[in-house]
Amino acid sequence: MQRKIRVGRYTASLLLLSVGALLFTDLMQGTDYMMELLTWWPLLFVGLGLEYFLFCWRTVRRSDVLNKRKRLFRLDLKGLLLSVLLCASVFIVTQQEHYMYLWNRVSLNLTAASMDFSEEKGNRMDKGSVLVPVGMQTSELLVEGVNGDITVRKAAVQDVEVHTTMWVDQVTAEEARAIAEASSLQATNGNTIRIWTSAQGYGASGKRQPLMNMEIVLPEDRRFDMDIRTSNGDITLTGVNAIHSISLQSGNGSLAVNDVIGDIRGTTLNGTVNVHGVTGNMEMSTNRGNMLAGDISGSTTLNTLVGDIQAARTEGDIKVDTKNGNIGINGASWNVDASSLNGGIAVQSNRIGGNWNIYSAVGDITLRLPVLGSFRLEGSSSYGDIFADVPFEVDGKKVSGQVGDGQYSLLVEGNSDLTVRSSEMSQPELAPSLETPEEAGTPR
Repeated sequence: MQRKIRVGRYTASLLLLSVGALLFTDLMQGTDYMMELLTWWPLLFVGLGLEYFLFCWRTVRRSDVLNKRKRLFRLDLKGLLLSVLLCASVFIVTQQEHYMYLWNRVSLNLTAASMDFSEEKGNRMDKGSVLVPVGMQTSELLVEGVNGDITVRKAAVQDVEVHTTMWVDQVTAEEARAIAEASSLQATNGNTIRIWTSAQGYGASGKRQPLMNMEIVLPEDRRFDMDIRTSNGDITLTGVNAIHSISLQSGNGSLAVNDVIGDIRGTTLNGTVNVHGVTGNMEMSTNRGNMLAGDISGSTTLNTLVGDIQAARTEGDIKVDTKNGNIGINGASWNVDASSLNGGIAVQSNRIGGNWNIYSAVGDITLRLPVLGSFRLEGSSSYGDIFADVPFEVDGKKVSGQVGDGQYSLLVEGNSDLTVRSSEMSQPELAPSLETPEEAGTPR
């Protein structure tokens, strides 16, 4: 007697259940767990292989094998493909904001790579100001630049005011005036105010872009969601309020945010990130540049390939990652996720209110922990020395201990020296004491 077993149905069902659970959780809690599918999709093959193994093991053990009943295994390809297509459709529909953000980032990178940019030297010209009326239904501000800094601030004005300064280098004054006359600032209003530059290319290839700096002044009694992009230039926000969120993208330039209300997401290929005073969540990334953040009321996420990261006075979860640089966190109160492939990590806290996960492949790790609380520590160092205060005990290359009931877990792993001290002692060397915006200045 022959019986066919279609392998893959359980894996397909589990995939649909998992995606449904992630989607439901995101809708109920406002999280982004669906994006984890981009990281964990290989588990589909693991599940399929495990299902094959379990069916084979179960068949061998069944007594009907002795009765010469024959079983054949066939892959349920249709069921698997249908479940994958359904899950992909759900992901595409629900995660449009995320992959459009990624596409905008890629397009900025390609634009920046294909152009030649004028620097802030040579011929300077004032292009004057443009007034953009603000309607009662206006809720969004979209700014698109090519080459030039973009500064946004509030003031006692009725409409949106845009002041533009232009620089044209490597040409004569007469040629620069002709280029300036052919370049302009464009704007439209409505529910969305859109502001963009229309610059006249010049040079031998005709692709060299004049520099057009924009200073945008918003009414102080209005709030706008913002999407600000430039291929080459710094972006600075000071004292502005969003309805919900703000998106910043620069192909090459620094990002500076001071005293802003709203969730902020920013990215730049090459530039520093300096954030002070955000009422909301903050997520920033750069390929090359130091990152500084302080006084964040929500969660803080900082990522750089090459550069140091410092964060202080944050009230939410902290997630920081650098491939080549030091990390300093001062005043971590909630969940902490910090990792560096090549750099030291120092974390100081007077109150533990979440789980910690800290890893450094090459670099010393220094922790300053409170003497009171409810947490347990598990740390290890493969090649370095370990130094710890009571109640933590060192056993070879590991350190462990518990304070209070051990409610929260602190997992620390490294290959260099690991030091665990009381937070009542002096601050760790890497932990930042952030400057105010006035002291630090605005980065370029």
